[in-house]
Amino acid sequence: MEQVNKEASDWIFRENNRDSAEDEIDLHGLYVKEALARTEDALEDARRRGQGEVKLIVGKGLHSSSGAKIKPAIEDLMKKYQLNAEIDPQNAGVLVVRMNTGGRSRMSPGEITRRIERDEEGCAIM
Repeated sequence: MEQVNKEASDWIFRENNRDSAEDEIDLHGLYVKEALARTEDALEDARRRGQGEVKLIVGKGLHSSSGAKIKPAIEDLMKKYQLNAEIDPQNAGVLVVRMNTGGRSRMSPGEITRRIERDEEGCAIM
């Protein structure tokens, strides 16, 4: 039975993501445990490719009798990995995950210029 469930999950995921962009995955139709595993895989792939963000299509929970299940689970997972996940302003059923870049936050070009002009650090690493 477990093998049949795995095959069904793989098929659902494959079909839902057939036309997805490289930086997004659709988690509709998956159980929470499956969605978490797929999300962890997607984050690892994104990190290897150096992507700045990943869009997770989690849905709004409208078709679930007890409300959204995947979205809160994914938000908890993002806290575990210390990643920033925000609701897409154009679609409340999508979480946009901002990937950390090597543990450092990126400086804006304006901040780099200000630091060079103030010479507060002696050098600028870009």
